Amino acid sequence: MNQKTVNLKDDDRGVLFNAGEEAASTGWVSADPYPKILELMQGPPVQKGALEDLMGIPGHFSKLFPGEPEHYTVFSFDLVNQAFLDAETFSNKVYDYMTKNRLGDSLLNMDGSRHTRTRNISKPYFKPSFAQGWWSDNWIGQAVDELISNIVDKGCADLNLDLCAPLPVSVVTIGFGVDMKEALPLRKAVHELTAQRDPKLVEEANQEIQRIMLGVIAARRADPRDDLISKFVTADFSEEDGSTRKLTDDEVLGYCLLIIFAGGGTTWRQLGITIMALLDNPEQMELLRNDRSLLRSAIQESTRWYPTDPVFLRYVAKDTVLGGVEMKAGSILHICVAAANRDRSQWQDPDRFDITRPLKRHFAFGAGAHACLGQHLSRQEMEEALNAVIDRLPNLRWDPDYLHAEITGAALVGRGPDALHVRFDPAPECVHRD
Repeated sequence: MNQKTVNLKDDDRGVLFNAGEEAASTGWVSADPYPKILELMQGPPVQKGALEDLMGIPGHFSKLFPGEPEHYTVFSFDLVNQAFLDAETFSNKVYDYMTKNRLGDSLLNMDGSRHTRTRNISKPYFKPSFAQGWWSDNWIGQAVDELISNIVDKGCADLNLDLCAPLPVSVVTIGFGVDMKEALPLRKAVHELTAQRDPKLVEEANQEIQRIMLGVIAARRADPRDDLISKFVTADFSEEDGSTRKLTDDEVLGYCLLIIFAGGGTTWRQLGITIMALLDNPEQMELLRNDRSLLRSAIQESTRWYPTDPVFLRYVAKDTVLGGVEMKAGSILHICVAAANRDRSQWQDPDRFDITRPLKRHFAFGAGAHACLGQHLSRQEMEEALNAVIDRLPNLRWDPDYLHAEITGAALVGRGPDALHVRFDPAPECVHRD
């Protein structure tokens, strides 16, 4: 990697890298959703009503859809699995109303063969072997090393701001082939594009994204390199009739926006949740320190125990019955993965964080045709970051000069730690961020 990683300063925290402040900027900030979700799990596995309404919190998702459709929420592992795997009945058309007006036509709102053909363009670059090879060798390893090297001699850090947040921003930006000086402007513009309500600010964000990205796309068409945009502009897209063509600039831009929107925030928050859980359970941190074969289990357990996004939505494409509950076409299904991941029929003592659990499939990254494309890249970033934290920050512990970290954010999307203030050896007199 020829470029340095992004360096976040206090004024970058804002709504970009603090889950609580990010949620507050959209009016979605909420307390821990799990007590209410666990209470709802005591009732029927499918209940009529949007999850937010059932929880008694202000409705946001339910206001996105025209015509006042009926809403249902599914809680159990088996029925969540059924809903995810039946993409013909429970469609991603729901994203026509949630993201299409900001991100354009993307994998999120596609279904069927169009989704498959579009996903096939990017799928090879996010499979496990590519994450462990190309991404790791070219981008992840050096990014982690640079970020840890910046703090290793200080004895204290906010790992949220010094590691978790800049890591995926750095990896994705350089992996695209975008100059690192554009990393924060690009991340800020994508945030504005997806979170702003003011049409003028949305348009300004869109213009900034095009300024940054279209120049790179044009340059890679003229001179392809070993980066992701080069792979997109040289790829052959298969049409339904079997013919092939190159992607348009808008299509390449759409892939990039989706990766930044869906991937960067999830990895940042989930890595923070994992570090927080390990610090709160020092005996498990010690287990992991002594046995790195548990690393995959630690990440798997973190995503099961507290996924950043507790709910996914689907559009009911045809009249159906789920768990004995009749649903009309046009209804909206709220898939509560937070509940399914703590289903007591699947896990013993599921509310406890435990990295020694046997590996078992869960739904933090979805499932079926629309399972998260970037999940293997996300896991690879978290794995390398955790290895570096354990190896290079000895005697890692909470900093007693700060309040304990708190998982915050919107109740049903984008949850993560507000900060991760830690100390480690050698620990000279720390200069805190105040």
